[in-house]
Amino acid sequence: MADRNKELAVNTIILGIGQLIPKFLAVILLPLLTTYLSTDEYGNYDLILSVASLLIPVVTLQIQQAVFRYLLSTTSVIDKTKYVTSAISYILISSAICYPIVFVFLKLMHLGTLNSILICVLFCSEALYVLLGQIVRGLGFNKKYSISVVVYSTINLLFTAFMLIVLKLGLEGVIISLAFGYFSADFYMIVASGMVKYYKISCFDKKSLTQLLKFSAPIVPSSVALWVVNLSDRLIIIHFMGATANGIYAVANKIPSLYSTAYSIFNLSWTETAARASDDGDPAEYYTKLFHGLFDFLIGVMLGLIAVTPLIFKVLVKGSYGEAFYQVPILYFGIFFNSLVNFYSGIYIALKRTKQVGYSSVAGAIFNAFVNIFLIKEIGLYAASISTAMSFLFIALYRAYDLGKVIKIKYDLKDILLGMACFIIASVSLFLNKSLLLLVCWIIAVFYNIKKNIPLLKKIVHQFVKH
Repeated sequence: MADRNKELAVNTIILGIGQLIPKFLAVILLPLLTTYLSTDEYGNYDLILSVASLLIPVVTLQIQQAVFRYLLSTTSVIDKTKYVTSAISYILISSAICYPIVFVFLKLMHLGTLNSILICVLFCSEALYVLLGQIVRGLGFNKKYSISVVVYSTINLLFTAFMLIVLKLGLEGVIISLAFGYFSADFYMIVASGMVKYYKISCFDKKSLTQLLKFSAPIVPSSVALWVVNLSDRLIIIHFMGATANGIYAVANKIPSLYSTAYSIFNLSWTETAARASDDGDPAEYYTKLFHGLFDFLIGVMLGLIAVTPLIFKVLVKGSYGEAFYQVPILYFGIFFNSLVNFYSGIYIALKRTKQVGYSSVAGAIFNAFVNIFLIKEIGLYAASISTAMSFLFIALYRAYDLGKVIKIKYDLKDILLGMACFIIASVSLFLNKSLLLLVCWIIAVFYNIKKNIPLLKKIVHQFVKH
């Protein structure tokens, strides 16, 4: 168990470095885009990214998740070759079939021939990037994976600056830069990981491909459902309350998204550790201890974030968006429960029970839309925040119950109630936004983290130093 914790801590730091540098570069990129793109071009740029987040999981059938999981499970060079060859071949074939259809659709949307071609090339390069990244991780090269993310971000930033400032190509230049960034990272991963030796057309195996797709296809509804949750919130707000309310809701999500970004780094390494723990034998004891450590840590981070929210809000949010402040405490609950959803998702993938991931996500998306529509006329914008939090709580509880049928994770109810009580008190204090109550937020955050998380952080640092 100590080795697993060490592996988890080290991988989180390695993957974290690779994820944080691109986030910093993205901050630099934003002023370039808003300066050199017109409002219409930036709107189309945002739309392209949104379409990619929906289309790519559908085209790939999330096969990258499967190849990552199965590469971790085998030491056989022959099996690795079959999995890598089958997965890459599938992506190439599905791209050849799907993207001509996407091209026709884009043409019907009056985006022009050149832009339509460039967007299809972009989607293809991103799909390949997503797959190759999981192959590199599955082969055990987490550092190379992190470097590839930095390669993509750096190339994209430099080329975007060149395309916009020097060549003044506008949206076309941005699309070219994105695609070139992905292809550069693809090339790096292929060369650095030596995966070429695992790709042999003669080793294409229908049985292996079927095995991968049976694992990955059930995850697709989860990706689509989460995309629908985010989109449905905004569509419902716009329909019932207008674009201004949607702008306020978008701003309110900025601060909670900081936490979401940080957790996604942990989740990358967690899916790997969960899989290895499952392969080693009965993982229930390990999952139980990790859940309690993670729960305490997440609550501690939330309490700290709540305490500094008034300051962050003043720095990040400008103009007449004061109303967004009162959505933030509710959105924190949604982000927190989403973290637990992702934790359980890692266990589902480790146990190769991916159908349940899809079922619970679709049910959560339907639940979110129903609550949102039911409440929005009564409580306005709060309906979107509350429905999001409730839907992720619903999914988390369902997954905890469902996983309990196959693996006995033991929950310390007293510890959970204490953490949630602190979370609720701090959130209510933030919502009321009174000086004395904001001091209460600080006191709760400091004492909770000293009690629960300082010892844990010391262990993580110690494990990394030993490594």
